[in-house]
Amino acid sequence: MKSTHFFVIASMLACSAGALAAADQSVSLQPAVSIEIPASKGKFDFLRVDTKRNRLLAAHENDGTADYFDLAKNRLISRVKVGGAVDTAVDADSKFYYVSVQEDQRVAVLDATSLKEVKSIKVDGPTDAIIFEPKNQMIYVTHDEGANVWVIDPAAAKVVASIEVPGVPEFMVYDATTDRIYLNIKSADKVAVIDPRTNKTVATWPTAPATQPHGMALDTANHRIYTSGANGKLVSIDTGTGKVTGTAAIGEKVDQIAFDPSKQVVYCAGPDKMSMVSTSGTSMSPAGEFKTAATAKNVAFDPQTGAVWTTYTDGKSSFARSWVAAK
Repeated sequence: MKSTHFFVIASMLACSAGALAAADQSVSLQPAVSIEIPASKGKFDFLRVDTKRNRLLAAHENDGTADYFDLAKNRLISRVKVGGAVDTAVDADSKFYYVSVQEDQRVAVLDATSLKEVKSIKVDGPTDAIIFEPKNQMIYVTHDEGANVWVIDPAAAKVVASIEVPGVPEFMVYDATTDRIYLNIKSADKVAVIDPRTNKTVATWPTAPATQPHGMALDTANHRIYTSGANGKLVSIDTGTGKVTGTAAIGEKVDQIAFDPSKQVVYCAGPDKMSMVSTSGTSMSPAGEFKTAATAKNVAFDPQTGAVWTTYTDGKSSFARSWVAAK
């Protein structure tokens, strides 16, 4: 494991990195913590938070590692060599981490206590986004640049189904209130709705005016999903009707988004900046933005602290960095 360096960045960077530019902003964040991984040049992919173990889970694709950070002590715990990791799913009890390893065409299963790989599950193509569906305790992983989603039984350690989807899949979420999986189809400007009981695509919803949808976040209380288009549009979709109910401008080429249910804010991570959108009912409005880094295209929200996290590299070292509400 490479050595880590932890430091708090507050007033020194507040103006340059965390201050919001818009005069009429409704959300204000300031820099909080930065955790450095020295001599690490590889870009990251998707970012997750394990709330039960209070950890940040970073798929460090170009470094070929799954990186784990302790959010209580703000330090790097371990870097596990798995290959080109792109996403991580956590089971309902936080016993195992399931890491999507793209070019190796597999899912690496890590014991969440020891952070050791205990199992490897092969698929027949490069993998991308991954989720754990708690009701049936199955893993769903998308086929990168393909047109299907694999269903994996982690107990049997094998693929048990393959779901056809109407185009190239991107990010997905599971909604326990509707027992549905919602999946962005970036090549068709649609959301595919998957029924995990039958493992079939049961509906498709247009995302216009958002095109090439990448990021997705779930608002269970208000029965909607948010999806971000590469063209700089964020839309909300009613999960009861499948209709777009709101639109807001965000940065272009946003890759991952996260939702803060307490503040009703969507955080949208794109190159160089994080866009923020306030939501209320069916209305959406830009709430400002703050500077991040060119490679900071992922985001995770920690509901325990209210911190917004992203990871990036500056070409010399890699960093996990957070922002919190301004005091």
